[in-house]
Amino acid sequence: VARLNAMGITGEQQAMISDPIPYDSVILYNEGMGFASFLMPAILILIIHQTLFFGIGMAAGTAREENRFHELVSSSVHRGGTFRVILGKALAFFSLYLLWSVYLLGFIPWLFNLPHIGNPFTLLEFVVPFLLATIFFSMTASVFVPSREIQMVLLLFFSLILLFLSGISWPQSAISGVWKVFSWLFPATFGIQAYFKINTMGASIHEVGFEQIGLWIQTAVYFITTLLAYHWQIKKHINKKEE
Repeated sequence: VARLNAMGITGEQQAMISDPIPYDSVILYNEGMGFASFLMPAILILIIHQTLFFGIGMAAGTAREENRFHELVSSSVHRGGTFRVILGKALAFFSLYLLWSVYLLGFIPWLFNLPHIGNPFTLLEFVVPFLLATIFFSMTASVFVPSREIQMVLLLFFSLILLFLSGISWPQSAISGVWKVFSWLFPATFGIQAYFKINTMGASIHEVGFEQIGLWIQTAVYFITTLLAYHWQIKKHINKKEE
């Protein structure tokens, strides 16, 4: 405008040259232009992931401390078979967190007027594999975390890392291939991406097929690793007792 004034161009002609096509910029799926509506959906998923990880790890640490042989599963419990022990624990965690997830992912966005245009049944289809993958991932990790204190350190250490690796706070296009593959080890990555697309963009379950398949694969893989880890832990303590 100052340059146009120096050239003697004023009035309507100046306005047309300086701003020929007036427009308003609106970010897709974030019309309020707010940071909360952009990042909070990712944080809600991360809360579920991290509290499950922390809770299962704390329960495992407590079980070791209360058992005189420092076992994760006592000999009187695992007589029914490793599979039954894992399935029983997983169903207990799942039943508790299914209700918690409905409250956190369904009610909280509505209460605070965050984006919530996703279909409730689509959200339910996504939540089931996400919870199962997170539970078995946490149960596998809990076998190798010896104390509750270490679990607290891991919770604080990984929370911010998982938020960046999710591709929400930091764009996926700027994440290298190595770190992108590394992020696929954690259910939070697929969970955050799927929930953001469903709840904020109104995606169907077919439009989050990649994330859905990834969560089911993680469920199967981490169930197997949990089975092997629990079996190894039980056998190790049985051998110690026999010695």
